[in-house]
Order: sequence, then structure tokens, then C-alpha cells
Amino acid sequence: MNVDRAQHYDVKYRDQNYFQYRRWLHAPYVSSLIRACGLPEGASVLDVGCGQGFFSYLFHTHGMKVTGIDVSETGIRTADRLYGRFGITFTVADIHTAVFPERFDCLFVRSCSLYNTAGFAADDEPTRELLRHVKPNGTFIFAYNSNFSSRPSPTWRYHSLADVRAHFRRYPAARIFFSTRIGTWLLRRYALGPLATRLNVLVSEVSGMGGDLVCILGNPARERS
Repeated sequence: MNVDRAQHYDVKYRDQNYFQYRRWLHAPYVSSLIRACGLPEGASVLDVGCGQGFFSYLFHTHGMKVTGIDVSETGIRTADRLYGRFGITFTVADIHTAVFPERFDCLFVRSCSLYNTAGFAADDEPTRELLRHVKPNGTFIFAYNSNFSSRPSPTWRYHSLADVRAHFRRYPAARIFFSTRIGTWLLRRYALGPLATRLNVLVSEVSGMGGDLVCILGNPARERS
């Protein structure tokens, strides 16, 4: 386990809602992802880097069987306190060493520090490692907070659409989108598509509003063969 990373988030997660997530804003986002993937009720979902469990809970509200893991003990304690009563499994674990009894129907990874690297575009090793935990006919959902304005960040690398396309270039069926924070709330089922992506990039460039780069991989085992 990366001790420095765990300690970093242990401090951050002392704030019960460190990222200031809002259900009214993010629930349509998760609904859009589930619709785009065609995930059925009862599907098993692994939320990697689940933090305080917010997105694990949103998947649960759609009838998913969710397991959330994170290197931060503080984050997992908060997640378990807030959402454990719903039957979501939360565990302190590093995906590099985690062992599960079986693979999952879906793996969801959002704004994980695994991808906050200068070599992201050229190095798809983190994705290949995560795909080991997905069933042959499963779904992999990559989501990463980014910003298309010129505003810099001292700690977070704002990847571009070109970076994501380069990272997932070995997966021909990869579907790649960008949605601002309010994009899925406004556009709902139309939020994840080429036209909406172009609109959201423009909004981000002009307003500085951040959003999520999203890549959906269907049947990743077939694509690896």
C-alpha cells in the first residue's frame, strides 16, 4: 500500500464530505453511466478508490451489489458509517494487492490518483491491471475530473480528450466522452454522446467549469485478446 497516499487522504477525509458532492447533481450522472453501459439491476460493481463511499451509494440506489475499496482507513470508516447499513461492502485495500473471490460485472474508477500521472497518455498499465478484476463480458468505467480552460492546478493533472484517446487506443470499442458538472443534470440520457461532449468542452473552455472525462469499455476481455 502507498502509505504516503493513504495518509494524505486520511487527513482530507476528516471532513465528512470532503469533495462537496451533492446527490441532486451527481445522481443523474451515475444514472447516465448505468444507462450507457446497460448495467442490469443486481450487477456486481467494484468502486476503486471509493473514498467516503458517495458513488458506491449511488450505484447501490440502482440495485447494484457494490464493493468499495480505498487505501484511506479514514475514508472507509466514513463510508461504512454513512452507507454500510445499505449492504454495501467497504474495505481498506490497495488495488495493486487486493484479492477478490470473483471478478465483477462492472469496475468503476473515478478521479483515482492512479491516473494522476504525467505519463497517463502513453501508459495504460493501470487500466490493464484494473481489467483483471472485470468479468469477460463485464464493463469498465473510467471517469476522471478535468478542465478544458487554461486554469492550472498545482496537484491535479487536467488530462485532455486526446490524452484519454491515446491511453485507451488499444481498445477499439472504447467510448469516450466529456461532461461538465451540470451536463448530465441538464441533458440526462443525452449527456454521454459526441454532440454533448463537444458542447461540454466548449462550456468548460469558456467558463472554466470542470467535468468528467469518461471512457466506457464493454467486454474488455475480448478487446484484450
